[in-house]
Order: sequence, then C-alpha cells, then structure tokens
Amino acid sequence: MAEDEAKTEEAPAPKEARAGGGKLVPILLAVNTLLLAAVLATLFLKPGGKHEGAEKVAAAREHGAAEGKHEASKAGAKGAPGPTLRLPDFVIHLRDPENERYARVSFEMEVEDEKAKEAVTLRMPQIRDAFLTYLSDRTAEELRGGDAIARVKGVLTQKLSEIAPGSPVRNLYVTDLIVQ
Repeated sequence: MAEDEAKTEEAPAPKEARAGGGKLVPILLAVNTLLLAAVLATLFLKPGGKHEGAEKVAAAREHGAAEGKHEASKAGAKGAPGPTLRLPDFVIHLRDPENERYARVSFEMEVEDEKAKEAVTLRMPQIRDAFLTYLSDRTAEELRGGDAIARVKGVLTQKLSEIAPGSPVRNLYVTDLIVQ
C-alpha cells in the first residue's frame, strides 16, 4: 500500500510541472515582445531622428528638383536616366513550322531628351514595321533566356539608330515578354 501511495503522490507532479511550463511560455513571449519594442524604439525614436530625417529628405528632393532643371542637358554625362517612350505591345506570329507559336512583347525606349523623344515619336510607323519584321522572323527558342533577349535588344537598337539617326536611343527595355 505504501507503494500505491507513493505512485499517487508522484502522478500529480508532472501535471504541476506542465502547468508551470505552460506559464513560462507566455512570460517568455511577453519579455521577447518588450525587448523587440525597446530595440525598435531606440532605432526609430532617436532624439530628432524621425522628424529631422524627413525634413532632410524633403530638402534634398527640393534641391534635386531645382538642380534637375538646370542640369537636364547634362543628364547623359552623369548617367541619369532620360525620358522614356513606351511602344504599343507587339503581338507576333513566330516562325515555327511545327507549331503555331505567338509572342507578345512590350518595349520602352530611353532617349536623351524631349527633343529626341519627339523625333522618335514621328518615326513610330517605321519603328513598328522594323520591329515586327525582325521579331516575326524569330523562333520561340530565339526569344528564350537572357542572352537571347540581349541579342534581340542589340539588333533592335541598331535598327532604331538607322531609322532615326538624329535621335539617339540610349536604351531599349523589354517590359513584357510572353511566348505561347
């Protein structure tokens, strides 16, 4: 009988241990949350940090906008992006004798200035014709992968410089490409 009493006395001990352990988890979570809040508070609420930083950003933007007007012609020398012109989407029937394959491609051109943008806009029918002619002669494999896209962009950039020689195109961006 003494053994039975010892067993009954030992049985409640694990329940109490579990109950104590169950209280420990919420306490640890609360401490962890307080520590995280303290770290975030020190990072974001430094004396004069948030408001002063916002004022500095606004002042820098205003200063940059004022300089941008004076240095618009120097944008190419500094590498700043120029104006862009989005071309209408191209839907092309690809050259593939075994399958009916199509591609939808979107381009955006970066030019040097607004004058070049106007010159390119005037040549849009010739540009679309050259792009469609070149792209419709490609296969799906010739449009897959980064190297293939770089080759296509290089050829099309060359065609752009032939079509509109007085308005240099800085860059040609593929903004969408779907091959089906």
